[in-house]
Amino acid sequence: MKPRLLIVDDSWSMRQTLRLLLAPDFDCALAEDGPSALNHARSQPPDIILSDVNMAGMDGFELCRQVRAEPALEQVPFLFLSGHEPPPGVREQGHIYLVKPVPPAILVSRLREMLPPRRAIPPTGS
Repeated sequence: MKPRLLIVDDSWSMRQTLRLLLAPDFDCALAEDGPSALNHARSQPPDIILSDVNMAGMDGFELCRQVRAEPALEQVPFLFLSGHEPPPGVREQGHIYLVKPVPPAILVSRLREMLPPRRAIPPTGS
């Protein structure tokens, strides 16, 4: 069984691109904004959340705060993917923050590193 990845981005094309790239290694669910991502995470907890930062309404950081406030979700790791450099302190909070464009191999590698040991998957082609 593949690890569950929730991809959150307000760009349809970015969601689809990430899904196509990551589907060989992850069971990908998609959300177009923070509120729908939070609802999805509550009903089907993911192993990792990959979120854009700059989204209308609830941005990626607020989504992370709300997910962390849920006892059943507080340990779900976040990978932020953005077109902008991170604000001060983000990396110190233990989050992974990658700036677009990210080479696909780096993105897949970082996501694998984030998986809890019970959900670890071997590299593709092994």
